[in-house]
Amino acid sequence: MRLLALSALLVLAGCADPAHNLYEGIKQNNDAKRTPMERATQPAPDYDTYRKSLESDDTK
Repeated sequence: MRLLALSALLVLAGCADPAHNLYEGIKQNNDAKRTPMERATQPAPDYDTYRKSLESDDTK
């Protein structure tokens, strides 16, 4: 039973991307604070777009 619980925990931990989850949480929090007009005119980038922009900045 203990081995089953440990292996389930490791599988769940392996699937999680903490940076992605943190970014999405902050994005949702900031979106909740913005007005509907601000959300319509300037949507926040998704995590993949954000990560690509960081990688392109690092190569410059």
